[in-house]
Amino acid sequence: MRRWAPDLGDTWAAGAVAVSQALWWLAARPEPRLAPGVCAVAVVAVVALLYRRRVPGPALAGAALATALAAPVVGAAPAGPAAVLLTAYALVVHRTAAVSAAGVAAVVAGFAVTAAACGASARATVATALVLGAVAAGVWAVGRFGRRVRADRASAETFRAAVDGFAPLAVAQERRRLSTELHDVAGHRLTAILVSAGAALRLADPVLRERAIEHAIGAGQAAVDDLDRVVASAGRDDEVGIEAVDQLVAGHPWVRYERTARVVPPAVAALAHGIVREALTNIMRYAQGAAATVRIIADPGGFTVTVLDGGGSRAAGDVGSGLGIAGLRARVEAVGGDLDAGPAGPGWRVRARLPWRPGVAPGAAPGTGATPPVWATTGAPPGVRTWAGAGAAVRDGAMVVLALGLSTGTVLLPGGDSPDPLAAPIPATLLVALLVLHALPLAWRRLAPGPALVAALAIQVAWLAGTAAGWTRHDPAETFLWCWWVELALVYAVAAYRPAASLGFAAPLAVAAVGGVALGAGADITGNRAAAGAVLGVVLAIPLGAAWLAGRLVTTRRSRRSTAEAAARETVRRHADSAARGERARIVDDLRASARLHATSALAAAEAGRLDEVAAQARASLVALRRLLHGLPQDRPDPPPAVAALSDLAARRRSALRFVGEPRSLPVPLEVAAHRAGAALIADGAVATVTYVAGGIGLEVRRCPPVGAEVLRSLRDSTDAASGSVAVDTDRTTVRVWLPEALR
Repeated sequence: MRRWAPDLGDTWAAGAVAVSQALWWLAARPEPRLAPGVCAVAVVAVVALLYRRRVPGPALAGAALATALAAPVVGAAPAGPAAVLLTAYALVVHRTAAVSAAGVAAVVAGFAVTAAACGASARATVATALVLGAVAAGVWAVGRFGRRVRADRASAETFRAAVDGFAPLAVAQERRRLSTELHDVAGHRLTAILVSAGAALRLADPVLRERAIEHAIGAGQAAVDDLDRVVASAGRDDEVGIEAVDQLVAGHPWVRYERTARVVPPAVAALAHGIVREALTNIMRYAQGAAATVRIIADPGGFTVTVLDGGGSRAAGDVGSGLGIAGLRARVEAVGGDLDAGPAGPGWRVRARLPWRPGVAPGAAPGTGATPPVWATTGAPPGVRTWAGAGAAVRDGAMVVLALGLSTGTVLLPGGDSPDPLAAPIPATLLVALLVLHALPLAWRRLAPGPALVAALAIQVAWLAGTAAGWTRHDPAETFLWCWWVELALVYAVAAYRPAASLGFAAPLAVAAVGGVALGAGADITGNRAAAGAVLGVVLAIPLGAAWLAGRLVTTRRSRRSTAEAAARETVRRHADSAARGERARIVDDLRASARLHATSALAAAEAGRLDEVAAQARASLVALRRLLHGLPQDRPDPPPAVAALSDLAARRRSALRFVGEPRSLPVPLEVAAHRAGAALIADGAVATVTYVAGGIGLEVRRCPPVGAEVLRSLRDSTDAASGSVAVDTDRTTVRVWLPEALR
């Protein structure tokens, strides 16, 4: 029963409509025969309002159907129209733009058909459809704004609730980064020292002993330098060219080497170098004396790095960290490649498939991500930036429909004693054209509010000139009163969306002046029209000034909110950086007291010619390094809802992620929406691209298996609430999300 019980918050509107219906009955005292129809409409309206948020579509359909069918009998009973408006608003707030637009359009069409069926003329039917369409557009615009506000508030609450997760995430990322760096820079050299010293001690060959000591001195100094570099520079990898692999292999004469990849981007070349270094280190540890082969072979989609050994004796198998191959696999997959390692006959094989460019899956077909998406520079992802994703611009379009419907529909409605303004074809055409042109500037009220207001005033002036010349027959005062709310909205937009300027207050004054002239020229004005126009212009200046001040207040509030948000995020960033630096300092202190101390002792022993001590200290350094790496907590806290945290999310799910464009700080709702989309789409083995463009942020995910219908439905809903949109390929393996960065 609880499932079907209405929410307590929905009972207030239902109760208010029921009370208003009862008061209407008492005040209007309609004929008793209308009681059944009135009661039926009231019951349907109350039920629809009780469930308007849970099932807004059926609630709107029921309220509209009852109102339309009972209209010829009940007349102006308030329950039906009130229920239709409130359920339509609920539909817009709780459903996507396309669904809600289709719903309100269907209601408008239904009422127009009802009007025609009740015997209304074609002109009256069109007028009814226009007026109702205008009201529906207004409700849709307000509902879309409410949906965005609700989504932004929920995102802000989500972000605030997770703000404490940034510091643990930064600490965990620092641990993983230093673990990988320490393993890479020191493990190879120390293992080489240990293996060569151990071989020389076993064979007791003086020549081999001298070579081992020379090698220990050079490699020991390099290992200490590498550890010092980690300590001093926080372990940032320098990019190397593919030639660095040649130098690495040259230090191991027992390795056969083949390379056909000539020109490799530095980022991928550094990764190839790390793969070969790790594989050779493991061969020295676990297969001493084995013949080995290293191949770097190019192909159209990328290149393959293969390291193969023929099997040998274990020399230092107890000093490995166990993190090398796993760390490499994560790094390879992060750039869109794949790595496998396993037995191959008597030996072991490491094989990595790497792309030419990071973030591109090897063998990817042209246009699937081998280069940044075309829309990364144009800001218009194909099939994504639809009308549903334009955000505030779509609501401005709805305002245009509102202006057109109200003005044109009112003109079309049959008048009483007033002359018909559409009686003559030429004046009628001119009047309708002016009404259309006057409404269009609302579409640019956010992008270009100043020019939009100038255009609207120019239409008003042209209207006055046409009336004075006798081209139109409509009363200019009545025409202005129909339409001047357009100028009022544009005055607000000038103050709210245009940078503050000394002449900003000229906007309401200009509208008041034009409005005073129009009202002074009205048919009901007798006597001195100039004086009447001046007085009426002053009266108009009051609401216009209030609208301008309201816009300035909104701008000030928006600026303060942005400043506070930026300050809060900067505080979070500093706290996370401080936590990461503290963790790095702790690890570095352990490094100095353990692995580096033993490496320095190994170098000193080599310089003194004590080969047995060299082997012991090299082993001790490797063991200490292993203990340090395994002693680091490997926790992965839940990533906070931010775009930057998507990289950690992709690493967890073994997916490749790259960023295109210049990363920048985004509004909190946009950060949360982008992270939510990434969390829904990035699955194991996916390839994702986050693209920063001037107007917002895009996310493209190529994945297998295809995205599920339920996930896609939830993604569309959350993205639509952020004024974004989603496009999906026919096989549902590629999904593109567009999230605009725009004013509400």
